Parts: sequence; structure tokens; C-alpha cells
Amino acid sequence: MVESVTVIIKRQKNKDEMSYLEKFEYDGDLNIPIITLLEKINNQDEIKNIEGNIVEPIKFSCSCLQGLCGDCGILINGLPKLACTTFLIDEIGESGNEILLEPFPKFTVIADLVVDKEEMYESLKLLNQWIESDAKVNLDNIQTEYEMSLCLMCGCCLVACPNYSSGDLFKGVPVAINSLKFISQEKDKKHSKELKNNYNHHFYSGCTKSLLCEDVCPMEIPIQRSISKMNRLSVWKLWQLISKI
Repeated sequence: MVESVTVIIKRQKNKDEMSYLEKFEYDGDLNIPIITLLEKINNQDEIKNIEGNIVEPIKFSCSCLQGLCGDCGILINGLPKLACTTFLIDEIGESGNEILLEPFPKFTVIADLVVDKEEMYESLKLLNQWIESDAKVNLDNIQTEYEMSLCLMCGCCLVACPNYSSGDLFKGVPVAINSLKFISQEKDKKHSKELKNNYNHHFYSGCTKSLLCEDVCPMEIPIQRSISKMNRLSVWKLWQLISKI
């Protein structure tokens, strides 16, 4: 299917410049990922906006192009998604052949659709999200550990979360799923306790269980289940007492 689509992109030269919307006309195959759409716009000899003015190439991030690295996360018609696994034909049905592409809010814009996710990574370092001992293997937890390991650190969950803001005490879902994975593998009791305390202070106390994070997770990680398990391990004292009987 070939059809004309108006592509609206929120652009910004760098973090110090004002953002603006720029429109492009695309005539071509609709059954392509959004990342391919951006590449097609950039690969023209002269990149022209809808007004016919020659403009600079669109800046965007991508790496694996297979939905495995999380680098290409952007807002597509207002929702956080991966540009390499979201198809143009699925996004223009209700929008009158228009599509809006924006950089992730809650992160500093580097240029156009490229954002700086350093704070998300630094949060995991700050909260000691690793194991101190040789990993223990519990056959009953293998499925859970695998599901938690699917996290791409793409940031979609943080963008969707109504409780997360840059610089806040609440660090979002990556803390919950990483904590669950590491606690199930950790033999060092002191570090395990530290992981639980960090979860309490930097996730449990700020999460209102909207679960929009699970709705937008591109890997369909069962986040609600992981939160419940972490609450059982670190918050619900009665459960912990009963489990020791």
C-alpha cells in the first residue's frame, strides 16, 4: 500500500535551543517500521520539509533494528514505543494520515529525537543494582529471572509513569525488576538487605500502581507480578514472618 503521509517531527538543534515542529511529506510503502521511515526521509539527496525548504537530517538513535537494544525509543502519536518495531501503517489509521514523532520527555534532549538516558543508568549504580556474590541458582526462580532480564532499559516505562520525574527520589520500574532479579541470585545477605531497603525508599514509597509501565513495555514484562513479589520480599513483614515458619 502506497499513500501520502504527513510526518510531523518535534525537532531541537541541541539542549539549549527551543524545540519546534517540522512537517515532511512521505509518499511510499506504509508497511515499514518508523525507524525505516526516518531513514527514508534522511536518505534523500536534498531533505525538504513540507514547505519545500532544504533542512538538516533528522537526528535519531538506533542500533540493533530488531527490538533488542531499546535505543530507538520515541513518542509516537503521544505514546512511548520502539521505532524499529512500530509500523507506520498501524499508526495512521485514526490520525488522518498524519503521524507525530517526538523525543522522550523526562530526559534531556541532545538533538531532535535523541535524548540523554544517563540518569536512568546512574540510578541503578546509585542503588547498587548488582550482585556481590557468585550467583545462586534456584530452579523455581529461573522463569522469573529470565522475564526480568528482558528489560531493555529503553525508558518507555519511565515516560509513561505518572510518578516518575527526573531528579526525584522515586526511580521507577527498572529498580523493581532489577531488584527482584538480583535478590533471587544474591548470596550476600547484607547486600540483599541493602537491595530491599533501596527498593522500599526509591520505588515502593512512590509507586501508585497505575501500571502504565506494563502497558507500554515493548518486551511485555509482567511488571505487576514482579512488583508483588518484591513487596512480598521487602515490604510485607507479616508475609516474611509466615514464610519462616
